[in-house]
Amino acid sequence: MWRRLFFKLVIAINLVGAQSGVLSNIMKSLKMELPFRSILLLRNVKDADTCWTREDFDRNIPILNMNASHSLYLTKIFNSELLAVVCENRSEGDTIKALYRNLQDIRYTPTILVTQSNTNLSDLFEDCRSHKMLNVLALKDSDNKFVYSYRAFPHLQVVKRRVGHIRRYFEPQLRNMEGYQIKVLPDNVMPRTVVYRDARGRRQMTGYLAHLIRNFVSTLNATMHICWENVPEEETPNPTTVNKMLQDETVDFPLVLTTSNEYSEFSDHLVMEISSWFLMLPVEANTQRARLFYRIKVYKMMPMVILLALVLSNAQRVEAGLGPRVSFGIVWDYVIRGCLAQPFVLPHGPSLRVMYIYGLLLLYSMLMCNIVNVSLETWLVHPPVDRRILSFQDMQMKQLKILIYKPEFSVMKKALRERNLEQKWDIFELTNSSKAFQVNRISLNPAYAYPVTTTLWPILELGQAKLPRPIFRRSQEIVFNPRMFFALPVPKDSLYRQTFTKFLLHTRDSGLYVFWFKRTFNELVVLGKMSYHMDNSTQPYQDIVWEDFFFIWLAYIGGIFASLLVFLVEVLYFKWKHGGRNGIFLNTD
Repeated sequence: MWRRLFFKLVIAINLVGAQSGVLSNIMKSLKMELPFRSILLLRNVKDADTCWTREDFDRNIPILNMNASHSLYLTKIFNSELLAVVCENRSEGDTIKALYRNLQDIRYTPTILVTQSNTNLSDLFEDCRSHKMLNVLALKDSDNKFVYSYRAFPHLQVVKRRVGHIRRYFEPQLRNMEGYQIKVLPDNVMPRTVVYRDARGRRQMTGYLAHLIRNFVSTLNATMHICWENVPEEETPNPTTVNKMLQDETVDFPLVLTTSNEYSEFSDHLVMEISSWFLMLPVEANTQRARLFYRIKVYKMMPMVILLALVLSNAQRVEAGLGPRVSFGIVWDYVIRGCLAQPFVLPHGPSLRVMYIYGLLLLYSMLMCNIVNVSLETWLVHPPVDRRILSFQDMQMKQLKILIYKPEFSVMKKALRERNLEQKWDIFELTNSSKAFQVNRISLNPAYAYPVTTTLWPILELGQAKLPRPIFRRSQEIVFNPRMFFALPVPKDSLYRQTFTKFLLHTRDSGLYVFWFKRTFNELVVLGKMSYHMDNSTQPYQDIVWEDFFFIWLAYIGGIFASLLVFLVEVLYFKWKHGGRNGIFLNTD
């Protein structure tokens, strides 16, 4: 009996030594293959004396030694350049479960499993694949010549390799998926993904996100499967449906860009775009031509005219040897004529100081006439707007409403963060139909204002490129959120998260992302979803008519009546004064 125990102990020690030697050689090779900076050692209490020794690992690399009963969220407290080594000899699956808990959100971590010789590797690797762990190696305690791994796609296949013949231990699983299906769900929101029917009546998908995901799938040698049964006809998928699909993992990429946390419980988020959310407003009506003369506001130049008249009159009085006095006299006529660029007769032999003031008067008249002429000519060609909309109060005054899709309204309320939003409730018109909302916005219906992001606005702006005057403009004052992060929800610990993030960065750096975005407009034009808006007016140009001089006629007629009134007052005053003098002369005689 004692001999049997002795022989078993000797065999166990030899197996541990052999296993330890294999693990040590693998760790040396992995230092050249993987950029890990720390090691996670995980084992059960029962396996405390098996699987490895401290000499198997480089002493310069930090080691996190954990028991299977411990549970830590390593993503928040440790770096992601990690290598996990797990002893799973006598743990009965508890150590593997602890591994899944500790590697939450970093399931892509390269992992080495040290198992017993009787372990069913197919079941073990199938369990790893179901928990989104693709980078897994297995070592059997009784077999120190072979390393086991698996191919996950298109179906699970255990791979057995001899240690001395391995060039790369962790082969990239997503490099060739051999036609494996990647499930995609379009959101049917222009210009991201647009669902339409082709000539045969089959549903198709386009849009810049559609091009992105289609090229991503092709780089993996996979097949894209679109979940048409969950996409309503000409509507967006229900958020509850998307959430349920993420929870059940029946979709890999729902092409739904979101800024809220409505999918946070069952999904991770990949940031796709940084955008701004603002209001696009119908371009305000132009100022009437008749009001252009009024908008020049010539009356603001009157203080300068009065100042010139005072300076010129007092300069002439000082020149004549008289003292200063607030009296314009005939100088007022000179100044008015000079400002209106009309000729006037200079006094005989004025001094240099008076001539200098007359020169300033002529310079001022030239500047004022040029400013008036240039302003009028510019406004006649490019009329200014009558009154710009700068706030919600201006919209209430003009009775202009904001059409918004109801699910987006809750996000808008959070973005505005205004307590008095209820006072502005009448300017919002909610709709439950995403189709009605998008049709009105894409067709540029000027009956409403619409919230829009910097993603869609360039396409809407391009649709107005052939118009002499745009229908809508971007509001710089009414901005709901100046910086928004649009993220793509994917299932928790998605297999494709790392690969897709790298692919997205490469497409942005190469300019493909921008190219697909710009090409989307032409595709939508071909499909009839968008078009260049044309000006069908029969009279784009209109000559000046009599009604355009309304304020000029008003000022002219008003000036005539004012002149007549002043003339009558002067005549009456003269007669009254002349009659008084005649009375004095009569009394003297």
